[in-house]
Amino acid sequence: MRHRYKTTEQKEARKEYMKKYMKKRRSEPNEEYIAHKMKRRSEHKLERNVYMKGYNAKDVNAAGVTRQQIRVLSNRILFKKHYKLHGYEIHHCFGYEDANKFIYIPRTLHQQIHQMLRDDKIPAYSNHWNTIRDMVNSCDEYTFISC
Repeated sequence: MRHRYKTTEQKEARKEYMKKYMKKRRSEPNEEYIAHKMKRRSEHKLERNVYMKGYNAKDVNAAGVTRQQIRVLSNRILFKKHYKLHGYEIHHCFGYEDANKFIYIPRTLHQQIHQMLRDDKIPAYSNHWNTIRDMVNSCDEYTFISC
């Protein structure tokens, strides 16, 4: 607490100064920072592409399909069967073997599930439906299960 002993007038003056400073800072882009960021991005573009290709190549299921492709297919299936809702997410609790097997749950429940999986050291890409079934069934909000 650096400013604990300041008077209220000094605190208000500091707030006003910081408001003006931040407004100026946000309105005027820092040319040096932007140039540095663009230079770094261009220098490391090839390195990042190689890394991402290697990462995605390792991230496959038993059939050789990447998890990202499974996620895209599940989104398409959801779009055809159902309306996309704000605040809801797809969760692959049946594993990534089949794109048709997923649940569509509220974001808060999705975060609770992943927290529980981290706490119990269960891989998120495994088949963990039996572990989370009670959490999903006890949820009062709308859920959609596609198996």
